[in-house]
Amino acid sequence: MNWVVSCTRCGSSSVYESGQGLPEMCPVCSEKGKKEVKKFLEKEQKRKEIISISTSEFANRKILKTLGIVSHEHVFGVGLVKELDLAKFNGGIALSWTEKVHIGRDLVIKSIEDEAIELGGNAVVGVNIICQVLGAHNDMVMLLIGARGTAVAVD
Repeated sequence: MNWVVSCTRCGSSSVYESGQGLPEMCPVCSEKGKKEVKKFLEKEQKRKEIISISTSEFANRKILKTLGIVSHEHVFGVGLVKELDLAKFNGGIALSWTEKVHIGRDLVIKSIEDEAIELGGNAVVGVNIICQVLGAHNDMVMLLIGARGTAVAVD
């Protein structure tokens, strides 16, 4: 018996002879999916190996090639009333805000590292991180967190 199956990805129809284990995707989309997974896993491995430093030189490594400037900015809001829990203040530190800034910092660093990987690099040197309050509106404080550096290939 022949079965006509519509691909869940592209919508095209494919004919299969067996009713057992019918695929959800056509052979073309299935192959594309395998390539995308492979590319994703390769990028994840590169993410584990990339180095970001605030100085412009490595102590024990040599910069082989300078690839260009990488930068990312992220704007997010922090609820003034909701997020500012006075019970969580510890010696004058707003812990909920500190957590948000740390999350933002990690996000912008990861973004410039991803950009460096796309350029063919394995490091970012001269990383500079900024954090700035843009303003407040309706009990919401808008923060800008940004990072920039130079993508390089090192040995």
